[in-house]
Amino acid sequence: MYYFENPTSFVPQIVPQKMNGKLSYKIRIKDDYIREDGTSALFLSIYYNGKRKRLPLDIAVPVASFDTKTQRVKKNFKFSLDYNLIIEKTLADLNAIEVSYRLSNERISLVKVLEDLQNPSLRVDFNLFAEKTLEFQFENKIISPTTYRQQKGCLNKIKRYKSPLLFIDIDQAFLDRFKSYLKNTLKNKPTTVESTIKNFKKFLHKANTANIKTELKFSDIQVKSMVGDFVFLLPDEVKKLHDFYGSPFINGTWKHILQRYLFSCFTGLRIGDIEKITEDNFLEDYLVYTAQKTGKITRQKLNQTALNLIEMPQVFEGAYTREHINRELKNIAKVCGIKKRLHYHSSRHTFATNFLIQGGQIQNLQQLLNHSSIETTMIYTHVVESMMNDDLRLMDGILKETGPV
Repeated sequence: MYYFENPTSFVPQIVPQKMNGKLSYKIRIKDDYIREDGTSALFLSIYYNGKRKRLPLDIAVPVASFDTKTQRVKKNFKFSLDYNLIIEKTLADLNAIEVSYRLSNERISLVKVLEDLQNPSLRVDFNLFAEKTLEFQFENKIISPTTYRQQKGCLNKIKRYKSPLLFIDIDQAFLDRFKSYLKNTLKNKPTTVESTIKNFKKFLHKANTANIKTELKFSDIQVKSMVGDFVFLLPDEVKKLHDFYGSPFINGTWKHILQRYLFSCFTGLRIGDIEKITEDNFLEDYLVYTAQKTGKITRQKLNQTALNLIEMPQVFEGAYTREHINRELKNIAKVCGIKKRLHYHSSRHTFATNFLIQGGQIQNLQQLLNHSSIETTMIYTHVVESMMNDDLRLMDGILKETGPV
C-alpha cells in the first residue's frame, strides 16, 4: 500500500490503481466463546487476496439463534429485527464502499476497507468529511486556534445552507447557488464571500486528494483576491489612544487592553503572538518569538515606543478573552472620539499602513509582517496610494480659495 503524508489520515491516501482480486465477506458468530449470559459475539469477516480481517458488530446472540446459511439472526430471538437491521446496514455500507473503489479505480486493501467501513459517511457527505478534517488539523496543531475558529465559522455557513451536502451534489450549479446565498441571504460582503469559498475549496481539495470524486473539482474553483475595507488608524488617531493610555482617567482594564493594542500598532504583531509572549522573548531591545501562524522564528528590533509599552516581568497586565478585548476597543474608540469600529487586528493594519506612510520599504514590511508572499503585503501600498490620490484633490482648492489680486 502506498500512503502519502496527509492530515486526513482517517481517509488513507492511496495511489489510484485498478482493483485486483475479489473482495468477499461473511457474517459469523464466535461460537468458540460463550459469554456468561449465554450469547456469542457476531462479527464481520472480510477476505481479500488470501487475507482476512474481522470487524466486531457489537451485538451478541445465543449460538442457536444465528442462522449460518442466511447469516442473519433467527426470528425467534427477541431482538432479531433490530440486530438484522444492523447486519444489513453494515453489508450495504460495505457494498457501497466496494462499488466506490471500483468506480474510482482505487487500489483496495483490507485496512482501508475497515477504516472506511467505520466511517462510511466520510466518503459521501462533504460536511462530515470537512468537519473531521478540521478537527484533526486542530487537535494535531496543524492549524492555529484563530484559523480553526475562522474555518469552523465557514463550515457552519455551509451546513446551514445544505446538510447533508453529498459529494455527488457538488457541481457548478451548487457553487453558484451557495455564493448567492452568502451574498443575498446572509448579506456577506464580497471579501467574506471569497473567504468562505476559499475554505470550501480547501476541504474539497482534501477530498479530491483522498480520491473522492466530485463533478466540480477543487481546481475548477477560482477565488478572487480582494482588498477588504479593513480598519486602520491614522497617526493623529494613534496619538489620541496613546495619550488616553497615559492619562490618569483611564481604568485598569482599558489600560491593559490599550497596552496590548498599542504595542501591536508599533510592531505589527498578531494577537495570537501577543498572547504567548513572556519576559523570555525579550533580548535587550529585540523581540525573539515563533510566529504562531507561520511557525517561523522571528527576531524583531523594537522601536522606543514599543519598548516603553512593555512591563516586566508580566509584559502585559491582565488576562482577557479576544471577544472582551474587541468589545472594549470599540468603547475606548468612542471615548477618544474615534469614529471607527476597532478590533484587535486593526492594530496590525495600523502598523502596516503607517509604516509605509512614514517611508518604510514594502520588502521590509513583508518581513515584519511575516508574509510569505509580497502580494499579500501589497494591499497596504494600494491603500496608501489611494490616500495620496485623495490628497491630491486638495490642490484644486488653491484657485478656489485665492481671491482676485
